[in-house]
Amino acid sequence: MATRQQLTAAATTDISIRPLREDDLPEANRILRLAFGTFLGLPDPMAFFGDADYVRSRWLADPAAAFGAEVGGRLVGSNFVTNWGSVGLFGPLTVHPELWDRGIAKRLLEPTMELFAAWGTKHAGLFTFPHSPKHLGLYQRFGFWPGFLTPVMSKPMGRPAPAADWSRYAEVPGADRSWCLGACSELTDAIYAGLDVGREIRAVDAQGLGDTVLLWEGTTLAGLAICHSDRAPRPGAAPATSSSARRDRGRPRPSGSTGCWTSARRWRRSGACRGWSRASTQGGTQPTARCSRAASAPSYQAS
Repeated sequence: MATRQQLTAAATTDISIRPLREDDLPEANRILRLAFGTFLGLPDPMAFFGDADYVRSRWLADPAAAFGAEVGGRLVGSNFVTNWGSVGLFGPLTVHPELWDRGIAKRLLEPTMELFAAWGTKHAGLFTFPHSPKHLGLYQRFGFWPGFLTPVMSKPMGRPAPAADWSRYAEVPGADRSWCLGACSELTDAIYAGLDVGREIRAVDAQGLGDTVLLWEGTTLAGLAICHSDRAPRPGAAPATSSSARRDRGRPRPSGSTGCWTSARRWRRSGACRGWSRASTQGGTQPTARCSRAASAPSYQAS
């Protein structure tokens, strides 16, 4: 095992990027908490994210889209890439604080951009800290520019008010799930051509992270919300598998009940989802900036 001094000396010349393995996840989780907690100035940086296991849940969603950075044979950073059809996201991207400003984040972004190109991503984005010139400058090197601020909000949870006609994805029988995912894909495609969050719906269900609320108007899917609870993935959860189907109009839908939704008609008017998300970190609430770029061939130069 390399010493701290050896790692620091090697960090500018001995950086290697490889797929993140399952046996890397405990260390990747430790680095993520330490990096975010240190940047936000928490008294105990390792308290960041509480008892949530964000690293494992993102890896299980798509193991082939997770990258690890090594220096001297030691894992020192990671990045997770998300494929939503024509839309792509990445993050969290984290590097051990001892090795900040050594070019490791840039190296992690290089295969990220190549993966977007291989997927045929039309629109790519990320969330970052709007008050950090270092973060904004890094992402601008890859063609990402600040778009708008996204407030991270919280509220006490109580008894929900009566809602419209809705059901839960967890209640959809197995034989109907392909049809249901096809209906979800048709809905999101109406918001942005090619947008498909089916992988997220399957991952949340497979890992027991929450549920997806489906809002209906008769037999037509009118809205959906992927809801996360603040917990670690279900023990023994396997990576989500891929499936898709076109919607069969008029097919009877499953019935059921649960709580949060956003109107698809409002999405169509505004061209963007205006949902809410809940955060329970001990670092307080902070706004994040959403940066995006129209996808094109990678234009960076490796170094």
